[in-house]
Amino acid sequence: MIFGDSLTAEALAASGKTSATLSPSGTIRLAITLHDDTIQHFEHPPAGTCTDWRVAELEAPGSGFTFDEPVTEQWGHALTLIARNSLT
Repeated sequence: MIFGDSLTAEALAASGKTSATLSPSGTIRLAITLHDDTIQHFEHPPAGTCTDWRVAELEAPGSGFTFDEPVTEQWGHALTLIARNSLT
């Protein structure tokens, strides 16, 4: 499993709530809040497919990390479904 998939799997397993926003350019930004109030962010380009999701920032109380890791189609499909539900 690639690193981006590992981060996605961990976020989905520990998720408490999700929210998604759409930028003026059409980029989807998905935030998954974990049980310890850490927030894992994911980004998807406007005309992308399930293979175009990227793991972005991890916000934690008092710290954080910036990632730019790809997510494979399997996990990207799950993120797409969550983002669609969060945007509607």
